[in-house]
Amino acid sequence: MRPCIYSVLLGAYMGVPLFAQPVEPRSFPAQKLSRPPVIDGVVNPDEWAEAYLVERFWSPSRQQWGAFPTRAYIGYDSEAVYVAFICEDPDPSQIRAQETKRGGSLENDDTVLVLLEPQARGLEPYSFTVNARGAQADEFPAGTTENIRWRGDWQAATHSLPNGWSAEVRIPFRILRYPPKQTRFGVILERYIPRLNEIYTFPNMGAYYSTRRQSLWTGLELPPPRYPVILLPYFTGDSDPDRTHGRGGLDVRYIAGDPLTALLTVKPDFRNIAADVARVDFSYTEKVLAETRPFFQEGSEFLPGRAMFYSVRVQDLNAGLKAFGALGDWRYGATVGEYEHNGRLRQFGVGRIRYQFAERSFVSLLGVRLQGDVQEDTLGALLDTQRITGEGELRLTAAYYRLSGDREGVYQQYTLYRNAPERRPNYLLQYTDIEPNYRPRLGFAPETGYRGWRVGALWFDRPNSERLLYTETRLEATQRTRYGGDRLDEGVAITQQWLFTSQNRLTLSADYLNRPPNIDRTLGIEYAWNVLDIYRTGALSVRVGEQNGGRSLYALLTQAYELAPRLRLRLELESLDIDYPSDPTDRARQLIFTLNYEIDPERAVGGRLVLNRLEFGGETETTRNFYLTYLQRVRRGFDLYVIYGLPNATRAQNRLAVKIITPLEL
Repeated sequence: MRPCIYSVLLGAYMGVPLFAQPVEPRSFPAQKLSRPPVIDGVVNPDEWAEAYLVERFWSPSRQQWGAFPTRAYIGYDSEAVYVAFICEDPDPSQIRAQETKRGGSLENDDTVLVLLEPQARGLEPYSFTVNARGAQADEFPAGTTENIRWRGDWQAATHSLPNGWSAEVRIPFRILRYPPKQTRFGVILERYIPRLNEIYTFPNMGAYYSTRRQSLWTGLELPPPRYPVILLPYFTGDSDPDRTHGRGGLDVRYIAGDPLTALLTVKPDFRNIAADVARVDFSYTEKVLAETRPFFQEGSEFLPGRAMFYSVRVQDLNAGLKAFGALGDWRYGATVGEYEHNGRLRQFGVGRIRYQFAERSFVSLLGVRLQGDVQEDTLGALLDTQRITGEGELRLTAAYYRLSGDREGVYQQYTLYRNAPERRPNYLLQYTDIEPNYRPRLGFAPETGYRGWRVGALWFDRPNSERLLYTETRLEATQRTRYGGDRLDEGVAITQQWLFTSQNRLTLSADYLNRPPNIDRTLGIEYAWNVLDIYRTGALSVRVGEQNGGRSLYALLTQAYELAPRLRLRLELESLDIDYPSDPTDRARQLIFTLNYEIDPERAVGGRLVLNRLEFGGETETTRNFYLTYLQRVRRGFDLYVIYGLPNATRAQNRLAVKIITPLEL
């Protein structure tokens, strides 16, 4: 069976025509500025006269030049990249710019975006986003922490115009990793207009948008890479009725140009950082949690996937060391650490080496070693190859992992994707084979001992309609069989979504899952309102049917309010009932109030109330927790976290915790 699956996927992949629609322009010249512009948001033509001028932007969704005129300038000097945007708008009163804090939610605001790829190899770029009121957000390849001075600072400013708005951006070279003697960057400039649900781009990338379809900015005369050693010491003080104690720790980062980034962490403490509260929605398997710890965020691109290494499993980390970087076509990363598990020390090592053997095509070798009271190894290989054409992106991945130790097993997964423009089918074909004993202690394999396939299809459109802005249809089918021949499950799910020009959204869904001894059948509806207004948005979703052998009813209501300027409240009310013919009914109720007052874009106070009651299998658990927070994340000075209470506890605690972080640069 396996050779058949492989040949079908490979044949489908290699049989696709590769007549790519070229990026226009494929390259453009770098122009060095004799004098840097003032970053105040006012685009003075005299300040930008030496820069390269982009006279218009392309609309990939409409396959035409953008309807709202957009111009940009890009230049550089010995210290930084400079970009300016002039964004005209026929109705400036409709420009949206709500978010004010750095790193906040900008996806519903009018924004401009600068993507820089210092390798100029079609890899993952740095992204720098600014909304129409100057709020900034960024994403760094390989991941990094939220501390501004640790990740690197950059500047942006905006200005309102009678017919739109303008923005200016300064990105220092010192926060970018690039090889010595590099002479070109990959560049994409972008403007987003949320009320149209539309982006405009430079370069003209045709009908299909991908961050890998970059224009090359050539002829750069870059300064030699220089990166300081950064120390991130912290101190925590913790006081409750029983005791008062303190603890200190340290993170260290050293960058030797593009070839090497090294990190060291000693006694990190993350107990006073609140994680998301899990939904009470029914699930047959464990729910995945996001990683929030800086040591694991930095360089996360160089960690194996969750099936081999799920960093949340490493709970009480005592110390860790990490290094990652690039050498020509090779990229590598390694992490070692020590943590406590049930009072015993364990050591782990994680490594990944990736080789680029063709454009957008990679092969990787991966490994995870765990030792201490247990010893196990997981070794793996990963193939990832892509082709981009005018019709979209085709991608084939193949993963093979082998676990050895007191548990031995193999994990295999082969996936073919097609990402296409609107009004063309997107699809996914996937085959998975996981042996029964593939259960790595630091991996995430919620179900094992099966073979199966998954097929998915997506179709979307942006119709020219006065009422309808966007429509999307999703279809997915799965079938999995246990080792031995019994069925694990098979199912079909379909979702239809409409986004209206009124900024309301309607979603309908139907799911069928045959998971012996149960057959689940559910129908769902969700209606969301004010989807572009982050301080007034809300949604109501209801799902009814049969689940886990009983009659099921699930409902979720969310609503955001702005009670006063900069004082915001978010309500989440969730309910689940599964009524079984003979067993006790499973019930879950959860209420979450989140309050936040933004003192300024760098400082905020907040609070959260979590109330829930969970009745599953005749056992009852309750949560009655409340805590208050103060957060200060600044460009200059020290970051400060103050929490009264204990996040994620089941009861409110009389506890005060203070955490101070002060980066030091050597």
